[in-house]
Amino acid sequence: MTTTTPASTSVQPLPQELCKETVAEWNDTAGDYVRAKMFDRKQFVTDADLEMGGHIQKLVAQELHISGTERQRQFWEDHGGRTTVRNTVRKKRQTAQNSMKLAFRGELVYCCVPTIASISITNTF
Repeated sequence: MTTTTPASTSVQPLPQELCKETVAEWNDTAGDYVRAKMFDRKQFVTDADLEMGGHIQKLVAQELHISGTERQRQFWEDHGGRTTVRNTVRKKRQTAQNSMKLAFRGELVYCCVPTIASISITNTF
């Protein structure tokens, strides 16, 4: 029969400090999440939408698997999480607007219908 000590069965909490690699990875992943999933449902965000504890912050933290409110706060407020989401939404929206402008401009420039009078038909048998 084996016995376990209480120290080996307890879960150790994650350290509160964040390393640069973790923050960089979280920012990249947050940008990917906004571009791939969130932007389809929410194209405009206000500062109120981006508050700590708000709906968007909770979605991003859940997507990134950030545990603990202090770590979430650090990422969101101190390490650029909020700024990453805000800037990514703005860039994605600007790209979509530019794409639509080009599409509309392309339809107006290339919308030419030849008239029947300018078409000559020659049949030789």
